[in-house]
Amino acid sequence: MITSDPTASTETAAHSSNMVCRTLCWRLVFVTLLGFDAHRAQECEEMTDLNLKHSLSGTSLSVRLLLYTRVNASCAQLLSHREPFSSPRFNLSSPSTFLIHGYRPTGSPPVWLTQFVQLLLQRRDMNVIVVDWNRGATNINYWKVVDNTRKVAANLTDLIQKMEVNGANLSSIHMIGVSLGAHISGFTGANFNGRIGRITALDPAGPEFNGQPPSERLDPSDAQFVEALHTDMDALGYRDLLGHIDYYANGGADQPGCPRTIFSAY
Repeated sequence: MITSDPTASTETAAHSSNMVCRTLCWRLVFVTLLGFDAHRAQECEEMTDLNLKHSLSGTSLSVRLLLYTRVNASCAQLLSHREPFSSPRFNLSSPSTFLIHGYRPTGSPPVWLTQFVQLLLQRRDMNVIVVDWNRGATNINYWKVVDNTRKVAANLTDLIQKMEVNGANLSSIHMIGVSLGAHISGFTGANFNGRIGRITALDPAGPEFNGQPPSERLDPSDAQFVEALHTDMDALGYRDLLGHIDYYANGGADQPGCPRTIFSAY
């Protein structure tokens, strides 16, 4: 005669129930983590990535503002043009640095961008705002891109005006412009009568700016301190003085190890 042990049955049922509960709990945690990672992935913005086809057909100007801070040093947040302060990471009590690229004949994002952002944030806690105007800078027609520089400056002027109204100190703003970005920085600074703290021009563009009066290019009156690093003045760079201090690396001509054509991935 076979008899059953009620106690054993109860323990088995309880064990099975615990196993089911644990399995469901772990699945819930797993799904939650996946959802969290997916949400974070959706939040991270990257610079617009185009190609030579876009350059040949031409692109219409579109400006995107990508915010990096020490809290999100590797995950850019897109700033709204209408409500830039809706981002809790945009701290107006911190200094702000604008990083502005130049002409992009191939449409690819600058290879130096990520490292540049990281180096800035390592130096101090700040808002780093990457000005993504790749749509507008990607065009085989350089003269059309030059026309867009004033429009980019107007866009940045609008943002900085809002920053000032909300308590930002213009002296704490640093604009770093590469190539055409140098003159965009100048046009923006001129709109504030030189009250912006600092402009750094890296390889400022020469074509269409050489020989122009100060109102048509970067000049020392555009910020409290303007510095220019000339690295290609014998070709596409600007040759003459642009700032309070001008540096001519290796005499200002071609630099060792740098690409020799505008179609290189720089």
